[in-house]
Amino acid sequence: MTALLNRIKARMTIHAHRRTRRLLDGDYSSVFHGHSLDFDDLRDYIPGDEIRDIDWKATARHSNPLVKRYFAHRRHNLELVVDSSRNFDAITSAGVDKRQLAILMAGMPGYLAVRHGDAVMLVHGPSARSTASPRKGSEAHLENLLQQILAEAGTDSDGSINEQLQWIATHINHRMLVVVISDQAPLGAKEEATIKRLRAQHEILWITITDADLAQLPTASAPFDVSRPDVGLPSSVMANPSVRAEFHAAEASRRQHRSDLLSKLGISHTELAHPDQALGNLHTLLLRHRRGPR
Repeated sequence: MTALLNRIKARMTIHAHRRTRRLLDGDYSSVFHGHSLDFDDLRDYIPGDEIRDIDWKATARHSNPLVKRYFAHRRHNLELVVDSSRNFDAITSAGVDKRQLAILMAGMPGYLAVRHGDAVMLVHGPSARSTASPRKGSEAHLENLLQQILAEAGTDSDGSINEQLQWIATHINHRMLVVVISDQAPLGAKEEATIKRLRAQHEILWITITDADLAQLPTASAPFDVSRPDVGLPSSVMANPSVRAEFHAAEASRRQHRSDLLSKLGISHTELAHPDQALGNLHTLLLRHRRGPR
């Protein structure tokens, strides 16, 4: 039942055992700003918690620091927005399956949310058929969401991340933590307007899964568009040094534009190409968001 989620748990603990998971727990718990006045209970201090939340009187009676927990710290909504179209049936610049990497990056914050008692939902698909799952906080529910992302592999599902974000702007009114998982598709004026609108209401984290670097492929290779597998790129084009150099420069410019745009909008973002980068990049992303734009 939990095949995908079990693999994600292993990724979160295999290198540093429970210490890694606890570190990410602290980062996640500090993502949401502000306090509720409704005190709930006490729990053990996790690295990354606010010092001001420590209950010093209760700590004095125990061997470990204890932190006050409020209802606002436990009942948040995490919204996973995943580009599950056929664009993700390709590989990353490191030669890794993009869809599997997207599942990993959706599962990690999803699992942290479930551990904190928060509700998780998934939005995917094009605007005309965008699907939003119910909001629940169980591991079984999270596993089902990850399986939905996997199930879109090999389909003719098309669309863009902007269409999914527009759907959220139209249908979601209450404040949420939105984790966007996209590839390196261009972010233009329409995307900027949509993201700016969402940024005013929600907290947004952006994860970019890299595209294959065509400029680095061997000249004998014949890359093709996953949406048109019968149409390949002639090897004679890839063998032309000037074409390869121009393509590489254009890709670098587009990548820098994406980074500059997200930074301008005050959105913490990261990009990755391999599962080995997942833990470190997620930790850095949560830390950046907690500290706020600089």
